[in-house]
Amino acid sequence: MLKAVEIDYEKDKVKVDSAKIYSNIDIAETLSNLTGKWIKKISDGEVELEDGTKIKTKDLDYKLIKPLIWW
Repeated sequence: MLKAVEIDYEKDKVKVDSAKIYSNIDIAETLSNLTGKWIKKISDGEVELEDGTKIKTKDLDYKLIKPLIWW
């Protein structure tokens, strides 16, 4: 897990590279399950959920996937 997490203290950001944890994570499906929302559209580097929320898959907010990290 330590190899997958990068902390930028100056910008107060945490970046998680999920590919370093598991190589074949379906990040769109994972985000859908975490939020409880259906996937509307998947494009390169972004997932749009049914309510119009767009999530960049290349720059995930750690707060969104925090339940997975601690699980």
